[in-house]
Amino acid sequence: ERAGTDRSGRDALRAAADALRVDGDVVVIWGERLSGGERGRQAVEGLIALAGALGLADREGSGLIEIPTVANGRGLREVGCLPGLGPGLEDADAAGMGGEQILAAAGDDVQALLLVHLDAERELPAATAEALGRATSVVAFADFVTDALEEHADVVFPSESYAEREGTVTHPDGRVQRVRQAVGHPGEVRPGWSVLAELCERLEAPLEVRSAASATAAVAGAIPFYADLGLDEIGGKGVRWQERGAASSLPVEQPSEDALEDPPQTPQEGMRVGAAPSLWSGRETRHAPSLRFLASEPHAELSPADARRLEVRPGDELVISMNGDSVRATAVVRSGVLPGTVFLGPGSLPAGAVEVTKA
Repeated sequence: ERAGTDRSGRDALRAAADALRVDGDVVVIWGERLSGGERGRQAVEGLIALAGALGLADREGSGLIEIPTVANGRGLREVGCLPGLGPGLEDADAAGMGGEQILAAAGDDVQALLLVHLDAERELPAATAEALGRATSVVAFADFVTDALEEHADVVFPSESYAEREGTVTHPDGRVQRVRQAVGHPGEVRPGWSVLAELCERLEAPLEVRSAASATAAVAGAIPFYADLGLDEIGGKGVRWQERGAASSLPVEQPSEDALEDPPQTPQEGMRVGAAPSLWSGRETRHAPSLRFLASEPHAELSPADARRLEVRPGDELVISMNGDSVRATAVVRSGVLPGTVFLGPGSLPAGAVEVTKA
């Protein structure tokens, strides 16, 4: 059924369940961006209701798998790196702020900024540099010093690259996997946990972390469904924490009664923006002279219909703007892009409706 027709959310859910109800296992794969925006909560509750209608909880090998927008997104969420959640997906004791809210509050409610492995110029909106300038102090862990850090950071700790780190990552299906250090630390580079532990000790809030293994143990001690999980058990193949006895500590929530109700429809002006990541958009290709030829310039992918409507030709320079933030990108016309949608890569804008104009 085409989006925008009169079919209700309840009928659409029933039709999806009928189409997927087969004798074999069913795995529903969905992207994290679905949970964002004004109707994100209804979308997630609809997914949970769909899982209930299919009986996925009672079918081994079936379930929902979310694809995070960033590497190790699931692991970061499970240890408490979300504004409203603490370690173990439990409600936080106090309300927190997301990245954009922290930037908006810089110099006011937020005086100091600690940036850990954050490519601020690519991952946060255009107001990042302004926010860094308002903050009283800025401390960063970075493998490359950007122009913004050069201008605003009070302290920059040399950070490990992905090949120099040791620890764990969590696969989207819940498998905790071990990351082993492949190359030595150059110069004065130290493990991130080591620097953070020393900072906490100097601030009279010691963590009692002395090694990567003890850091993993500290995380496992704070998360009930990671209980007693160590690097030795993770080994080379990893461990799905759902299959361990400690997983029983995680409560199972049922969808609310109104999960299938149709959410209020709000008019949507402008075009929807999505991400079009590139394999060559990492920091290494921008900073290493020998790899710079691989770096991709910002581009915006449009449908042929929108290109005609906007009188845009491939190669034209576009301005994509929203709420005062804007980026410039080269136009690329692709038949696979739906009308009313623009895919931006590499670049960053908040999710929502954007205005696209020729430069």
